[in-house]
Parts: sequence; C-alpha cells; structure tokens
Amino acid sequence: MPAKTEVDRTLRDLLAKDLSVDGAVEVALLRNRSLVAIYEELSVGQADLVQAGLLRNPALSVGVPPAEIEAISPPIVVGIAEDFLGLLMLSARKTIARAHLEAVEMRVASEVLDHAARVRTAYFTLQGAEQVAAMHRIVADAADAAAALAGAQRDAGNLSDLGFETQRGLAEQARIERERGEADVLRAREQLTRLMGVWGFEAGYTVTSRLPELPASEPPLEHLESLAIGQRSDLAAMRTEVEELGHVSSLARSTRWTGSLTVGLEAARLVDGNYSFGPNASIELPLFDQRQALVARLDALLRQSEARLQARAVDARSEVRAARDAMVAARLVAERYRTVIVPLREHIVALAQQHYDAMLMSPYELLLAKQSEVTAYRDYIDTVRDYWIARSDLERAVGGRLAPWPHGGVQ
Repeated sequence: MPAKTEVDRTLRDLLAKDLSVDGAVEVALLRNRSLVAIYEELSVGQADLVQAGLLRNPALSVGVPPAEIEAISPPIVVGIAEDFLGLLMLSARKTIARAHLEAVEMRVASEVLDHAARVRTAYFTLQGAEQVAAMHRIVADAADAAAALAGAQRDAGNLSDLGFETQRGLAEQARIERERGEADVLRAREQLTRLMGVWGFEAGYTVTSRLPELPASEPPLEHLESLAIGQRSDLAAMRTEVEELGHVSSLARSTRWTGSLTVGLEAARLVDGNYSFGPNASIELPLFDQRQALVARLDALLRQSEARLQARAVDARSEVRAARDAMVAARLVAERYRTVIVPLREHIVALAQQHYDAMLMSPYELLLAKQSEVTAYRDYIDTVRDYWIARSDLERAVGGRLAPWPHGGVQ
C-alpha cells in the first residue's frame, strides 16, 4: 500500500471534483478497510515464503554419560545436532511456499476485481437514481402546475369537481413518485459510500451527473468464455492451489519412509585436560506410522481441489454467457427507447402543442403528453443504467475490462 500521506493526497484530489466511475473504484481500492485487510494476506504469504527458506535452528543437548563419568571432567557431554533431512527438503519447502504465495496473490486480485465490479454497479445505480429523481421532480412540478390551474378553473366555474379531483390525484401521485425517487438516491448513495469506505467529510462526494451514452459498438463477444478461463483470478488461484497440493503430496510420498534424520557433534573435556569430539546421529524409524494417513489425506484434498476447479470453470462459462446475454438484451431495450419510444413521445408532444395552439386541446392534455414524454425519458435512463450494470457484470464474469469507459453522458 502507498504511504498514508500519499493516499490522503490522492483521495483529496479525487474527492475534490465529480467522481468518475474509475475514480470511485480508485477511492475504494485505497480507502475500503475490508480491502486493506485483504491486502495484508500478501504480507502473510510473503512472510511464509521467507520462513520456508530459513534453516531450522540446531538443537543443543547436555547430558551425563554414566559409562564415562570418571574420564570426563566435568562429567558433562555437550552436543549440537541439525535436522539433516530438513536441509534436503529446504528447496521443496520453498517451492510449496512460493506456490502458496501465488495462490494468495490470485485470491487477493480476485477479491479486488469483484469489489471493483460492485463499486461500478453501485456507481451506475446512483447515477441513474439521480437522473430519474430529476425526472420525477419535473413531472411533479408539472402536475402541481396542472392541479393549480385546475383549481383556478374550478373556482371560475369552468371545470367540474371531477376534473379538478382528477388533476389533484395525479399531482399527489407525482409527489409520491418524487419522494420515492429521492429515497432511491439516498439508498444508492449509501451503498456506494459503504463500498468506497469513506465517511465524514469524504462522504460529501459528488458523482458525474449523467450516465455514459451507449458505446457505438460492442467488442467481439464470441470468445469471452475462453478469455474468462484464461484470465479470471479466482480460477488462477484455484489452479495454483492444485499445484501447491501436488507439491505437498509429492513431498509427503518421497519422505514417508525416511522419517526425521538428525546429525550432530558431541564434545567433552577429559580429565587429562584434552577434549574428545565425536559425531552423533538419530533417525526416526517408521515402524508404526509410514504417513499413509497423511498421504491419503493429501491425495483426497488434491482430488477435491481439482474437482472444485473443474466445477468453477463450468460455472464461469455459464456466468459469462448469462452476463453477455443480459448485456445484449439491455442494449436492445435501450436502443429501442432511444430510437423509437423517446422520439415518438417527442413527436406526440409537438403535435399536442400544435393542437393546443389551435385551441383544439386542453392544457391538461398537453401537460399529460409532456409528462408521458418525461416518463419515457425516465424509462430510457433506467435502461441505460441497466446496460452499464450488465456490462460491469460481464466484465466481472470475464475477469477484465472489455473496453475503455466512454466519457459522454446521457442528455
């Protein structure tokens, strides 16, 4: 992690202006405490790798040999011994620890990518909620104006009570929708705030006001399954874990008959003032335990890990297909709104305005046409939001970005 002062400076720069979607992800990667805790797994794995490369401490022994007590002054034998087999297994232990560290790195990367995808989803949800809330405010203001006009006409005797109550009911419903929209904004904002891990004055951030426009075209979608299998970090972590278990199982098999082996040196001071030195050795006799249970357990864990990897690969392919289909469907709906429904509502309003100018339509009918236009545009915003969320889900399923995010906004 960067130094705290550098992190704080970067955060201040990011939060001082409207956050982009990538800016929100960057804030989360720097500030979210859950991710900071996950990052420490890398330090733990690195420490394990260092530990695996260290020699084991030698054992010091002190004893009194009864058979030679009269020949030794003082009657003490000092010995030092080292696990010889541990020296031979040093390289194997480092290989296992290195594979474990690689698996940890892949797991951390997977967690980071998943969290980034959740941040993007929350970001687009907030953007959409703010735009929809703005549409609800426009509709509510128009409905209030219609209700006020209806009240004035009823008081003048130009509108029945039924007409007035109808307009009043529409205005009340529009107010409720406006309040719901404001509540949706607050919920979406708090979700993004939690995912970014900010609080206090940092929680006063603002996001860019409009959702991005749909991209002009989509990247090739034919080989996304193979791309996911090759680049997803969770699959890479599981493959590394299988490799690690394979190393551990192989090591257990190769040492099952040797047991522990220590070699050392003993020293004693003789009564004549000279010193006596001699080697010593001890070896574990695998009479009762040849590590057959350990080997069987490791073999079972290896088969289990391989099966989980295969199952995860199958699930990953399905996730990619589902996310791809969802994105394509969302794009089709959004395109339909953009090219057909919204222009149709705009044309209806233009015709309604002509009829109103020719005194062939009441102001309420014109207001209703304009409200329908705003509602269609609000629904279009919802579909654009759904598209970007679906695209983010697809990138999460693939394990990487599809293309740079556009900068233009839905007007």
